Amino acid sequence: MADNLKYALVLILLGGVLGGCASPNMMHSDLGKPISDPESGKAMVVFMRPSRLGFPIHASVFDDEKFIGMVPYNSKLVYMADPGKHQFMVISEAADFMTADLLAGKTYYTIVDPRMGAWRARFSLLPVHQKNITDSDIQDCIKNCQFVVNKASAPIWADINKPSILEKKTKYYDVWMQKDESSRPHLNPEDGL
Repeated sequence: MADNLKYALVLILLGGVLGGCASPNMMHSDLGKPISDPESGKAMVVFMRPSRLGFPIHASVFDDEKFIGMVPYNSKLVYMADPGKHQFMVISEAADFMTADLLAGKTYYTIVDPRMGAWRARFSLLPVHQKNITDSDIQDCIKNCQFVVNKASAPIWADINKPSILEKKTKYYDVWMQKDESSRPHLNPEDGL
């Protein structure tokens, strides 16, 4: 009987470790207050990460080389961007990119999509186009992912890791540019709500 109890406890603990919990891994993030509108003269870009794949790994997002923040699993991070053209980047084991042309007063959505890497999760940025905003999985993410903000440790992490970040940017930007232009992810001005 005692062995069965030990076995059950081990399974419960293992399930907790492997399954994680409903809230994001908050190493460099805190829960934030909901934000529904862009700041005056800005475009609001919402980076959302609904997939459990790679849940312990934070995705680091940038506006070119400007650190925006960390996007843990089951979260959304808001960025107030100047209107105009941007090149966003996501970093983990590798780097991936998305261009955007943003209008002031509009809200844009982007999925931070994990995939398997050699050593840890890799991420891509997938623009949510206006024609897809009503898809049930997008709406579920908008409603259910938790707003997060950076802890003080997040920009410190970005500063410490800047050489590695820039190295990945250089290496993977060349790969990204070799793709056909039509296959490179892009947020269009009309994708904003």
